[in-house]
Amino acid sequence: MGGTSAEKVAAPLVLATRPWQPALLVSAPVMSNVATVEAQQAALAFQHQQECKNKAEGISAESIKNVGELSKYLAFQPQYKAQLRARPDVAQGELVRVTDWKLLTPEDYDRTCFHFEVDVRGTAMEHAVNGSQGKALSVYATNDGEKVMEFIKEMKLDPDQIVSVEELAPQSEDGTVVLTTVYKLLTQYLDLFGKPTREFLKKLFPYAQDIQEKVAIAEMTLDRKTEDFQDRQARAATFADYLTEFKSLKIPADKYMELIPTIKQRVYSICSSSDYRPGKCQLLVVREDWQAKGGETKYGLCSSFLTFIRSGAFCVAHSTHSVMQMPEDKSAHIFMAGLGTGLAPFRAYIEQRKFEKTKGHKVGPMTLFFGGRYSKAEYYYRDEFEAFEAEGLVKCCNAWSRDQKQKIYVQHKIMEEADSIWNELGREGSTGYFFLCGSKQPEKDVFAALLKIFETKGGMTNEQALKKMDSLQSAGRYVTEVY
Repeated sequence: MGGTSAEKVAAPLVLATRPWQPALLVSAPVMSNVATVEAQQAALAFQHQQECKNKAEGISAESIKNVGELSKYLAFQPQYKAQLRARPDVAQGELVRVTDWKLLTPEDYDRTCFHFEVDVRGTAMEHAVNGSQGKALSVYATNDGEKVMEFIKEMKLDPDQIVSVEELAPQSEDGTVVLTTVYKLLTQYLDLFGKPTREFLKKLFPYAQDIQEKVAIAEMTLDRKTEDFQDRQARAATFADYLTEFKSLKIPADKYMELIPTIKQRVYSICSSSDYRPGKCQLLVVREDWQAKGGETKYGLCSSFLTFIRSGAFCVAHSTHSVMQMPEDKSAHIFMAGLGTGLAPFRAYIEQRKFEKTKGHKVGPMTLFFGGRYSKAEYYYRDEFEAFEAEGLVKCCNAWSRDQKQKIYVQHKIMEEADSIWNELGREGSTGYFFLCGSKQPEKDVFAALLKIFETKGGMTNEQALKKMDSLQSAGRYVTEVY
């Protein structure tokens, strides 16, 4: 820092906060009401700063001692130029408050799918989270606090130790120092439970005090040990697993940043129109899970984070570009194929057309092909879609693969609409659009179905049909977002 006392002007300082509880010193009287602030970033920053300035005198010496060294930076905020930020390394990131969470699948179902909403009023992204206008939401998860504390205990670390991490300083603000605690560093920033590469092991072995462990770690970086490392990868071994396995490791707290990468964003399609739902941003999320070698079930970090977060909590997010953007022509026929949670942007599309209709615009037809396994368990937003269909906004062509003995998939429903698709998408002079969103595997089947329609209804050869699809893609009239 730039000074040793409060009277001396210091270098700019950033204090990292917990995104779900935007209060650094919750045990101090001055910060007791910070956890209830609204989601608007301006309001959060203003309230933090004002409370620190106006009430710092009310902090007793004992309280300052209890909350640790960080308290002085808040008590003398102007001198230290201290700021509170949840993710100073994420320039666009903003604190947003969760305002709704609903489970959409049965509790005993083998898949957990849910509705998630944040309040974006007053944030920079307020008018940049319309799911129908080529926007998605990047969310930054945090690690499970209990698992982090278990790791801290096993590694004999002090969770309240203050660490300075230059790597987290905003790139646009030279000379800024970022201070946080060990607990917050491991919870909020570092991908502690992610899967490491062999480069991690090359950096790790020098910290082993026992020569045999040092050799064992170093050997895993060699080509002759590739199978052993790949077996660990198949079992989903994490950074934490390696760090706790080798008991002689002695790693200074400020060195963890050099060993473990930061938690990266997870991008989700937005399932709402901000014109139709002002100030709100909604997501349709499925909790990701897979079987690791050995049979243990593993879960995705961000989808698990969103699975257990609830209304009133905070998270860090920002708007991100998506290819799923509605055509400007409000009268164009839009065909939409949503596979599982790939339904998300098309809910936003329909909401946007609903909004435009209420404003007196004449809107074109929409056809939705939605694919899932069981209608009772996976027909997300059923009441909404049935109401939109009854109003004439959309025609729903749902494909439930397990509701009957014979498997029915989205491509089958597409073939049932062959005449409409040819007239609005294939024939010369047509102005329709086709959007596909969801898992990658069915994409080739949808593509093949469209080719067949062009061949059977338009009399095209296979080569002509392929050229037609190429031209549609080039014109932005056949758009896919698969994962």
